[in-house]
Amino acid sequence: MRILGVDPGTVRTGWGIVDCDGAKLAEVDSGVLAVGRGVLAVRLAAVYSGLATILERHRPDHVSLEKAFLARNVQSAFRLGEARGVVLAAAAAAAVEVSEYAPRTIKKAVVGYGGAEKEQVQAAVVRIVGLARKPAEDEADALAAAICHALRGSFDAKVARALDRETGDERRLAPGGDRDG
Repeated sequence: MRILGVDPGTVRTGWGIVDCDGAKLAEVDSGVLAVGRGVLAVRLAAVYSGLATILERHRPDHVSLEKAFLARNVQSAFRLGEARGVVLAAAAAAAVEVSEYAPRTIKKAVVGYGGAEKEQVQAAVVRIVGLARKPAEDEADALAAAICHALRGSFDAKVARALDRETGDERRLAPGGDRDG
């Protein structure tokens, strides 16, 4: 499975593509869409365009996105919401399903601690996907979102297999516990 992780922003949007093959995770490509400051609509259009290009080039199976959180600054929270909307629109236009995770959930999945610092996330991402370099903070956050979804998908698949085995055994048992023919 190929997952695009996105750390949305109106000045810098981190993105990272991770391939998941069972328990093996590998970074395919990653970076930051640095759209700078200026007219908000123009910046949002640049984020949309950049993500549309990434979606077209890499054709991910899924997009993993950081959920909005409560910010100290109301304007920052609004801007983050607008950036998230652009990510959702780009994914929908490419017909790619999106999953959203709280920042603490992503950090817990990648570092093991929901209150991890940026440097800890960067180090964990380097280790998990075998990067030869330390990614930028926004880029590491995006890769962490992709890793979180991959790990969640792996966990969900294991649970589904376990439930299928359990259900399969139940179907093969006749009333009274004897096996059918």
